[in-house]
Amino acid sequence: MKSLTIALDCAGENDKKGAQRGRRETRVPEILEAAIRVFANEGNAGFTQRRVAAAAEVRLATLQHYFGSRDSLLQATIAELAKRYLSRFRQIAEDASRAPEARLEALLDETFDALTGPGNVVSPFALEVWCLAEHHEMVREMDEAVSGEFQTLFSGLVAQMNPKLATSECQIRGALIYSHWQGLIVFLRRAGRNTPNLRSFKHATRVVWNALSTAPA
Repeated sequence: MKSLTIALDCAGENDKKGAQRGRRETRVPEILEAAIRVFANEGNAGFTQRRVAAAAEVRLATLQHYFGSRDSLLQATIAELAKRYLSRFRQIAEDASRAPEARLEALLDETFDALTGPGNVVSPFALEVWCLAEHHEMVREMDEAVSGEFQTLFSGLVAQMNPKLATSECQIRGALIYSHWQGLIVFLRRAGRNTPNLRSFKHATRVVWNALSTAPA
């Protein structure tokens, strides 16, 4: 009987741990999704644990169980959005079924879809991160790491499109494309009445990116 009791206790403990893992696997993504929206819509000044909890429709105590401080929530939120777009961009850039030129064009399509779509959170989110990085060491370090990942991605495509280029030249051109990509985030967000015809602007951007990638040394 004693061994049976111990076995039942262990089973109950395992069930409890499994339930806790299940709650975490659903709660944390829901909280981070809400946190991304709050940070994009209300900025760093409006980014509080209480507001995120309300947006995620969870109790403040529940949010604080997973994210004990505002900084830990902020770090996880920035990391989550960066991971999403890096993952998507890598998927496109590493698609061996397409030529490198087609992959670069697909990255441009993905960029314009994200920056001009009705649910765009990338632009306001990125602008807030860049402003915050000026004064917040943790955010600055995260931003530098993400920037390096994107530059490496673009440099790799340049190297495939223009294999005669030296590695250092590919890195420079990858950085130029990435800096133009960052500029699109700002320009398309702030241009207002000065926004050109998007179809023509996108075509011109494609020309620029291809020229940077394929021009001889």
